Amino acid sequence: MVAARTSGLATLSQVRYAGTVGRRATTTLTIIFGFLLGLFLARIDHIVSPLQGTGPVKTIAVIVDWTAPPLAGALVAAAVFVAQRYKRLHEAERAASRVLAERLAGTERRQAIWVVAAAIAHDLKNPLHNVQLLLEEASEETDPARRSELLARLRDNTDRAAARLSDLARAGRAPDEVERFVDLSVILEDLLGRLSSAARESGAQVTIDCPRGLFVRADPLALSSAIENVAANALDALRKVRGGRLTITARQAGELVQLTVEDDGPGIPPELRERLFTPFSSGGSGTGLGLTIARALARAGGGELVCVAAEPRYTVFRFTFLGRTGRLTATTNGERIAS
Repeated sequence: MVAARTSGLATLSQVRYAGTVGRRATTTLTIIFGFLLGLFLARIDHIVSPLQGTGPVKTIAVIVDWTAPPLAGALVAAAVFVAQRYKRLHEAERAASRVLAERLAGTERRQAIWVVAAAIAHDLKNPLHNVQLLLEEASEETDPARRSELLARLRDNTDRAAARLSDLARAGRAPDEVERFVDLSVILEDLLGRLSSAARESGAQVTIDCPRGLFVRADPLALSSAIENVAANALDALRKVRGGRLTITARQAGELVQLTVEDDGPGIPPELRERLFTPFSSGGSGTGLGLTIARALARAGGGELVCVAAEPRYTVFRFTFLGRTGRLTATTNGERIAS
């Protein structure tokens, strides 16, 4: 919604600018034509002097001699007036451009703040939910050994929540300060460990297929969070088909790197496919922020996230990341493609 509104404002500004340029060109050509016409009229008596004598030609020459100077003066006055008007219009357009730029900058800041806030809320949901369950279980547990185990797990989840808050504080830093070339296989191995508990709960098998030394330019935190959000959504869907499979595959694609997250779950309902990346559009009990945040994080690093397939037994999301020399270009609908 924010991106569409920003694009609309920019398009409106371009249309207004084009219309103003067209009107200026027409007025300028009219003034030039008027001056040339005035010069012609001023010289017409010399042109027709060989023909002068008595009659209509003499009358026309006298009329032109009297009307040409006032006409030329009127054209000069019109030119001065139009120039002053152009100056006022130019100043007004510069002021409007400054206001538009400030509004666009404010929109981008609000969008960035929303993404950070949504990411914090989404990333804290799981550890806080685990803390709640562990507290309830520990309060009822009488076995000292079991209770000690529960307290250790409780501490781990608390540390995880604190770490997420600390990591997300880096969101406001410039991309050059946090982005670097990272080995995607290392990111995915770490992600596999974090997904193990959710995989056991959903009864799913998780497979990682990524060659060593596959480098992408990204913020490691943003990269890991984006992939984890999509994978967590897939595992949540696989709870409905016990024994499902989640496969994460990464391959070099020319100068770019493509990573697919594929599951054989129940698919995505048709009514949700058009708004997969719209906030709060979850078809279940979730917040509907996971995919929105994943795409925002991917695009913030110059990448892209799209849904390739959403059919039952075959649901695929594809990330496209920048390699060492790759580049993505935005299309008219906002999606980014290799260029």
